[in-house]
Amino acid sequence: MHRDDFFDLIDQLSRANRIDVASDTLGRLLSDWGLHNSAYLGFNMPTPTAERPLLSATYSAEWQKHYAQKAYIDIDPIVRSGFGGILPVDWSEIDRSDPIVRKFFGEAQELDVGSQGLSLPMRGRHGEFALFTVTWKGLEPEWLKIKEALLRDLMLFAWNFHAVALRSCGVGLDEKKIRLPPREASCLRWKALGKTDEDIARILSISPHTVRFHLEAARSRLNTSNTTHTVAKALALGLINLSYEPTSLLQLRPD
Repeated sequence: MHRDDFFDLIDQLSRANRIDVASDTLGRLLSDWGLHNSAYLGFNMPTPTAERPLLSATYSAEWQKHYAQKAYIDIDPIVRSGFGGILPVDWSEIDRSDPIVRKFFGEAQELDVGSQGLSLPMRGRHGEFALFTVTWKGLEPEWLKIKEALLRDLMLFAWNFHAVALRSCGVGLDEKKIRLPPREASCLRWKALGKTDEDIARILSISPHTVRFHLEAARSRLNTSNTTHTVAKALALGLINLSYEPTSLLQLRPD
């Protein structure tokens, strides 16, 4: 997918207030990347119906029915792995020594969920937890190459999809107390546009070490796990804009 096309999808998400609209955007992402299925699962969402998970998925009706009838939400190893950390969960790395887990994955593949999968956990300040998943049909060696190429963009997309889910519940990502200093915002914006630390240093006339300092400071400020996660959250919160760099940031550059 061309970078401009991807940023167009992010822009569409930033303007969406309903899950069905975001799901249409997600469908384009799956098609362009050759992915098989996707799912968004939100728990403890800030809404009167918070006791029920918020689900948007492209899985077959047979799998969704089977999943519900078997109460798999209680034993789902993907959900458990997601709850247990903040890093992406590659399904191929989940321990399948337990017969129940092997049965779960076997039935999922029989019902066309996908042979490979990646789930991205997200935790918000409202106490919610969400899991954004994509799947692919193919062998593991090829999947590893695809995952490496797509992971960064998937994290950006996942956090912006989560922002739509919150807005659909009537709650925005209201984190008005968070403010990024101009340098941190500028470094994150250029990271989102695919620039390396060295590229950003040249653009802003600072050292690569200073760039990394600002990126780490922003990561700490936003309570994120890595730079990609930080960029994704900053985009979802509207703290940076890919279309332009504010005049206040441009004024920081030396003449």
